[in-house]
This record gives sequence, structure tokens and C-alpha cells, in this order.
Amino acid sequence: MSSGNDCQPQTLTKPAFDEREAAELVDKVFGLKISWIRSLPSYDDQNFHVRVSAEGTGLGSKKYMVRLLTYLPGTPVAKITTNAQILYEIGRLAASVDKVLSEKFQHPSVKSLRRGQFIWNLANVPLLDQYVYALGQNKYRAVVEQVIEQFEGKVIPKLSSFRACINHGDLNDHNILVDSCSTSLENPQYRVSGILDFSDMSYGYYVFEVAIAIMYMMIESPDPLSVGGHVLAGFESILPLTAEERGALFLLVSGRFAQSLVIAAHTALLYPENKEYLTITAKTGWKHLMTMFEVGQEAVEKKWFETAQAYTHHTPAP
Repeated sequence: MSSGNDCQPQTLTKPAFDEREAAELVDKVFGLKISWIRSLPSYDDQNFHVRVSAEGTGLGSKKYMVRLLTYLPGTPVAKITTNAQILYEIGRLAASVDKVLSEKFQHPSVKSLRRGQFIWNLANVPLLDQYVYALGQNKYRAVVEQVIEQFEGKVIPKLSSFRACINHGDLNDHNILVDSCSTSLENPQYRVSGILDFSDMSYGYYVFEVAIAIMYMMIESPDPLSVGGHVLAGFESILPLTAEERGALFLLVSGRFAQSLVIAAHTALLYPENKEYLTITAKTGWKHLMTMFEVGQEAVEKKWFETAQAYTHHTPAP
């Protein structure tokens, strides 16, 4: 989703390689010959889907970080119609990923994930103050400023009571892959088959991950306010939240909406040619954030928590 810049996205220069130049990079950096290449959408970096042949420049002197990743088969959640079963599985995924990252992940540079001013870390919702200008003066800006104010007053003081972990940080509907595990067209069943994009990893808290997953699963849902309960139930089947963590969930989900919408608006001003991709979330995101505040924290939480509670008596079949 992001390029990994911790605090100042305005200082980034989005690469602008064409397909020929990208093929030259793959040859120069990895020693691989391209047989097929096409551009992929991206946030503030640049992505290509490439196929290489078996055989194992004119790019200028500017330095870029280049990564080559293997292809992972599967269907992005964004391409399917979600149901309670897959939302529950995504909740379990969110908890399982953070648990493994925190308990099993070892790397000499793991401390680099303490990205204190990383704009996408949920703890840094107050940093959005410097980007809200991109929204202009309207009702959307007013609700974002309300989110920031409530976040600073009600969430930041509670951070020390949350359980710390390493967050994936970007479990959105384009970064989670699924496979079909049933033949029923009326009631399709899916299993999670892969996870993409670990570039937003950082130290955070378990409750951050479930809030991020809830927010992104709301985006394309026809009944967005019901999503949270199913995702929460799956998450809590692995890691039950504490009372303090549950009490912050509404503002954490709202905070992620604000991050996604504000940073997208800011970045679209920098790269107007990429506006369509940058504002994917905005197509329904503003509507959902406004609805959450119109319905109110108490009613939304009641819906989420009652749905999650129902799973203690019935858990979806695997």
C-alpha cells in the first residue's frame, strides 16, 4: 500500500518507469530475462507483473529500492462477495498473523519495525492534522477532525494498556487471497490461501490489526455495519480482546478510515494521474465513516459485540 516512508509522504517521488525500463531493471538487478510484463496499480511506489524466461542500461544514476517477488495464486477478497464465513476466517487470519509475527518472527533488523512516526501506524492518527488540508472545507473534513480529536482524547491515553505485537498493518481486500472450497453457487465457501504486501509492518497492538481488518472488509460490503461482529468473532477465537481494547475498537476503525481517506486525498494531489487507484477506498469509505458517526459508537459497538457473542454458541464450519 505504501512505500514505507515513515512520516513525510510529500517528499516521495513516485517512480515512472515504462515497461522497457522495468524489464531492464529486472535484468540488471536480478539477472533475469523478461518474456512478458505489464504494469500493476500501486499507491506511491510502482509495481509490475512479470514472467521471466529460463535464461538467466540506460536507467540513470538515481537510486531506487527494487524487489522481485514470486507469484502467489489465489483470488483477492475484493473479487468475491463476502459472507459471514469468510469474514470470520479473515478475523482468525488477522489474529494468527500477528501472533506468529510477534512470537516466531526473528530477523537481525526486527527493531527497524519500531517506526515511531510511520503515518500508517494506527497510533499516529493525530499526525493526519498536517494533511487534512487536502480535503478542503466540507463535512468530510469536519468528521475527520472529530475522529482525530476523539482519538487523541480517548485512545492515545489507553495505548499502554493494550497488548503490544507486530502488525501486518494492511490486511485489506486486495491483500488477502482466497480459494473456493465448495461447489455451491448459492452458498459459496472460501478459505484464505495467501497474504500479500508486508511493507506496512510495524510494532503496534493486537487490537490495531482487527480494527484495520474490520475497516477494509466494510468497504465493499452491502451491509457494512454488520461486518465488524463477524471479523471480531474470528479474531477473538484466537485472541480475545480485553475490555480496554474493545472499548477503543470503534475509534480505531474510524481512525483507519480517516488515515486511508486523508492520505489518499493528499497523495492524489501529488500524483493526479494515479487518482483513480488512490481513491478506491473513498468510493464507499466516506459514506461508511459518516454512517458510523451518524449511528453512533454505542449502537455500532452493540451490533458488533452481539454478533461476536453469538459465535460462542455457533462457530462456522471450516
